[in-house]
Amino acid sequence: MPRYDFKNLKTGEVKEYTMSWKDLDQFKKDNPDLQQQIGVINNIGETKSKLTKAGDGWKEVQQRIQSGMPPRLRGNIKTK
Repeated sequence: MPRYDFKNLKTGEVKEYTMSWKDLDQFKKDNPDLQQQIGVINNIGETKSKLTKAGDGWKEVQQRIQSGMPPRLRGNIKTK
């Protein structure tokens, strides 16, 4: 279920609400003192892959997983 941040225009407090996209418009109509806050998504423009951020211990785990797999499937595991 999506989460939305709303700022109370009277108090300045920002609070997170969980609701379906379908209910969002009605929530805005029912709460005129709240203004939706649009934030930045953290992973937009991220250039490093998750595998390069993982430590060397993760590479060892992947290699052990590969060794236990049938040879035809070993290419499905990507290592650093």
